[in-house]
Amino acid sequence: MSATLPRVPPGSLIDGWKVSKPLGDGGFAFVFLGEKNGSHRAIKVAQHRESSGDPKQTHARTLRELTALLMLDHPNIVRPQGYGLAESGNLYLALDYVDGWTLAEWAERKHPTVREILGVFEKLAGALAYMHRRGILHRDLKLSNVLIRKSDGEPVIIDFSCATYTLAEALTDGGLPPGTDRYRAPEQFKFLREHKDKHRARYAFQVADEIFAVGVMLHELLTDPRPTEFRPRFDLNSPALPPPSPRLANARVPAAVSDLIENILARDPKGRPVDTEALRRELADLRAERSAEYDVPAHPPAEQRHGGPTPAAPVMPSAPQSLKRHVALMGRPLRAGRWLAGLVCVVALVMVAALWRSSGSVPVEPAGSRDVAAPRPPPATTHSAPPETPPPAMTPAGPSSVTAPG
Repeated sequence: MSATLPRVPPGSLIDGWKVSKPLGDGGFAFVFLGEKNGSHRAIKVAQHRESSGDPKQTHARTLRELTALLMLDHPNIVRPQGYGLAESGNLYLALDYVDGWTLAEWAERKHPTVREILGVFEKLAGALAYMHRRGILHRDLKLSNVLIRKSDGEPVIIDFSCATYTLAEALTDGGLPPGTDRYRAPEQFKFLREHKDKHRARYAFQVADEIFAVGVMLHELLTDPRPTEFRPRFDLNSPALPPPSPRLANARVPAAVSDLIENILARDPKGRPVDTEALRRELADLRAERSAEYDVPAHPPAEQRHGGPTPAAPVMPSAPQSLKRHVALMGRPLRAGRWLAGLVCVVALVMVAALWRSSGSVPVEPAGSRDVAAPRPPPATTHSAPPETPPPAMTPAGPSSVTAPG
């Protein structure tokens, strides 16, 4: 199957399921709304990834997702309803169809208050604590993998394509498990830097990584009025500097909430809540606060209309957005040093010229008659030449995601 949504027109059948419409596609599957015997399900058909090298890897990943879901039964986690073989020969899962918005869409459409956002994340943390007690890790938490059901406003965690569980077989060839770079904890990139020459080194994903991803989601909802837009944003997982304080970016964020998010996004995993149950309790305590500042929309609704004004985000250095820009990080300091040395030389020459001009020793051209250009910084690093340190530039982040080879 191709890497784009295949042409499955409405009315087509997938193992007896009548396709109503496509619902989306991800790194490992295509999803359609299917109907059979009056029941509507999300039909998730595994797609073969060339990077996996073998269609059996595709099936193994789908079976692992099914196994993880069969171990779970929670109102805030999507439930499996069956599985089978599609006409393409690929496995499919029949899952609960959740008619809802992604977290990003919900924030823009419903203009939730800070208290309402905390309530949603309290339930998410509770679902994650339930999942973690059973030895299951989602590993790809992000705004698009949580739906808010329209009928009752309940959050539902979806897409367990990257999930794993205790004693599950490793399926990833790369150093990091599959996932989305923007939501990775900084220690994952540190692991890549330290083990870039060890091809068999595999990062052991932890609950602390999951907690960090929750912090990124919460930070984005409280600081970005329009999180569905695909536009440049500063990363929150720079290994060198902490992310901007949510309250600094948005004065409507209560100080206690801002402090909690900063703790969740701590560079050192030991600075984060010890587990997702502890995180749930902290969120519950904040949601119960009686202060009126918790009951105003996190963003003025006018700012959440597309095309309206967007507050400027604090300028912070950006962590690299793709995995390849984190692996080999050796050449950047040398190039940066050369650029800095060149700039110092230019400044020195200008000062010498100014002194000569004031003494009358050397004729100097009138100002503006010649442009003296300082050397430009090195060209932007591409995926084939990763930088040693994160460049201070914004990277695009939005509905699309970047997944590691699986």
